[in-house]
Amino acid sequence: MDFPKRSEIEQEAFFDHVYEKTLEAQCARGAIEHFFDVAGTKVRLRFAGDRLVRELVPALEHLRAAPSAQADVTFNIWDSETTGVEMPPPPCDRTHFTDRGDFWGFKSERFRTAFHWFDYSVNLMDRHSKTAVYWVQTGNTLPYWTKASPLRTLFHWWMEMNGRQLLHAAAVGNRNGAVLITGPGGIGKSTTALAALTHGMNYVADDYLIVGLDPEPKAYSLYSTAKLNSDQVGTFPQLAPLISNGDFHGEEKAMMCLFPHFTPQISPALPLRAILTPRITGGSETTLAPADRETLYRAASFTTMSQLPSVGRHTLDFIGRLTECLPGFDLALGSDLAGVVREIDRLLALLEADVGASFISSASRTSAAGAAPLVSVIVPVYNGAAFLRDAIESILGQGYPSIEIIVVDDGSTDDIDGAVASLSANIRFFQQNNSGVAAARNRGIRDALGEFIAFLDVDDLWPENNLKVLVDVLREQTHIDVVHGHGQLMELDATTGEYEYVGNPRESFPFSIGAALFRRSVFETVGLFDTKLRFGEDTDWFTRAQEIGVVLKRLSQVTLLVRRHEQNMTRGKSLIELNTLQVFKKALDRKRQRDGRSLVRS
Repeated sequence: MDFPKRSEIEQEAFFDHVYEKTLEAQCARGAIEHFFDVAGTKVRLRFAGDRLVRELVPALEHLRAAPSAQADVTFNIWDSETTGVEMPPPPCDRTHFTDRGDFWGFKSERFRTAFHWFDYSVNLMDRHSKTAVYWVQTGNTLPYWTKASPLRTLFHWWMEMNGRQLLHAAAVGNRNGAVLITGPGGIGKSTTALAALTHGMNYVADDYLIVGLDPEPKAYSLYSTAKLNSDQVGTFPQLAPLISNGDFHGEEKAMMCLFPHFTPQISPALPLRAILTPRITGGSETTLAPADRETLYRAASFTTMSQLPSVGRHTLDFIGRLTECLPGFDLALGSDLAGVVREIDRLLALLEADVGASFISSASRTSAAGAAPLVSVIVPVYNGAAFLRDAIESILGQGYPSIEIIVVDDGSTDDIDGAVASLSANIRFFQQNNSGVAAARNRGIRDALGEFIAFLDVDDLWPENNLKVLVDVLREQTHIDVVHGHGQLMELDATTGEYEYVGNPRESFPFSIGAALFRRSVFETVGLFDTKLRFGEDTDWFTRAQEIGVVLKRLSQVTLLVRRHEQNMTRGKSLIELNTLQVFKKALDRKRQRDGRSLVRS
């Protein structure tokens, strides 16, 4: 669905209208100010009355600063319930809201705008005046994670203005510095951070923190809270008295306020010495092994990119710089928490003694991989000669050692022959009459030699090291038939001529063929793509695969970069043109057939 972009004037008018209502709310209940030192900046929180103070301030108490007439930025915070002032409606309908918080069509260097469903909050910032607004209808229904990480979006925007980055990560350390612990949820970040805290190490953060790179990599504390799954609470009995949401239940986590109990150990900032990505092994012993830069980059970027509004290429560039300047390690977590802390202490001592490089080199030599299986990459193309070189370079740029590239021309009328002839890569090139992308992909499958098969549409790209990540999953988990990630939409900026990241990859089209890697054998089980469908063949294939029990593993990371432009085949198509209803009807017909056979057998 296309949304018209809102002009700078419209976005400024909306901010001004909201700010006018903000001042009205402050007049109604009185302005209450609190000051905090955050990553070297002074942040003023100006509340309209005291209703939200007790909800949002406790997580920041460890950073409290003396009152001052001056501040670097002001966050204005209010609710409608106690002030009697209503939030103005945005200049768009709800279809513009995304799960991550962005407003589709709102793109401004000066103004930031976000709406979060999880706490029903509106967040705005004028970057020029360094003034921000946070509004909720009521403070009575704020979820525990909002109280644990209050004003997250505003801090994210503010830190970007200061050359720093809010990251979904933890950090702990000692006198030798700190380690950054990153990766998606459920891999052991909180366990590692709280094990370190309860065994005497310094603590920076459990869930969100701020990272700066200049003059050296440094982790800054933002929240003095921590969260644990209900089944982990018993692992840390000493933290039970600090739980602030004692009635947590179901999938809700226990939230703990670590300040002031752990005041001596909570560090406002620590220099970073290494990056760790943990994983739970089920054993008792904890070990460290070198991790490659691409693994660290993906671990640090995916959840950050998925959860923070207005992230983009600049965010990935920052994370790339971070992973380039620090060594990285895989932290295989054992059940002996004291052993976890000993390994981190040992690593920091080695790095401080400047023998970390030899440790990394020695460990790297012991982890050589076996021969890489052949991957056939099929590139269907129809009037996409202008994009072909980029697609091929994206494939070759993976650095994967065993690859076959198949380009299938589906009756193009542009100079596809010339585009292919200009390539320096060795490719297999097939041509057919225009029959649709399904037929082109099928042609490639039939002629592929590889054990694994991947697809890349000619106008899309792959992230760095993407192919190796997907191959490793299929090699290590032989019961998996298809491994699939998420697509990151990129839209062409007419002003700069560059593609910019837009939207949340978690909300992307779930059946992007190019975001997956397939075992060749799965096409023998499911069949090929339905050539009767000019569109929707991808959804149809995955639907059929799910119906017969094909095992698909979904990765929490971006595995495809989708370039959106005026020549996209699906742009502007209706649901009927995209065969959405036809795909649904096919699935329904198959169900009826299965049900009918069951009745006959019974």
